[in-house]
Amino acid sequence: MTVFILDPCTYTRYALKSSLGANGVKGSIRTLDSLSTLRKKCETASPSIIFINQNYFQYQHNNEELKTVIEQHPATLFFIFIGNESIKFYDFIPIKKNVIITSKFIKISTINMIIRYYLDVRTWLDDNNKLGFSPLRFSKTEAEVLTMWMSGYDTLHICSHLHIKEKTLSSHKINIKRKTRASNKQVIYHLITIANSVTEGINSHPPREINMSPRLTA
Repeated sequence: MTVFILDPCTYTRYALKSSLGANGVKGSIRTLDSLSTLRKKCETASPSIIFINQNYFQYQHNNEELKTVIEQHPATLFFIFIGNESIKFYDFIPIKKNVIITSKFIKISTINMIIRYYLDVRTWLDDNNKLGFSPLRFSKTEAEVLTMWMSGYDTLHICSHLHIKEKTLSSHKINIKRKTRASNKQVIYHLITIANSVTEGINSHPPREINMSPRLTA
């Protein structure tokens, strides 16, 4: 088994190596220093697991490079860590069948559980299984609410533009939080930013054109 780790934190690299070894992951566990190096290594190897920090793909050309690696290795399990280490997200979100977004607040035991499950089964089961749910998806209205909400539009603007009541908007926000397993807007923003950076976008329904001036909210 081959595992690649791209993370600037020495402690994180050491912790991952130690944990993987202690949980029976045998083979080559290597730390890399750039996406270009990762891409080249993946041309000659088929890694089982890749851990990568968001800070390695902050720019558009890096996004495209990582997208290509993900597309070319559908059997590889990718863990993407939120780059801002002050973001407290204790869970994980699958955005593709082989791509997980999480943060460094996740328990090592949870990472090991995901790895064991993925290597044994190689697919995500239905929403009611013990690991959670299928890759993240939103309805058309949820996608529109999410786009405007993350862009800073306030409740009145969103309701007016989408022709929905405040109670309905509140329900959509609750559903978005439930699906992302996130308790606040800041965490959701980081999750969606990463998801849209390394995939074609989890919102399969593009929002309708917004012609009004935004009013930023906290």
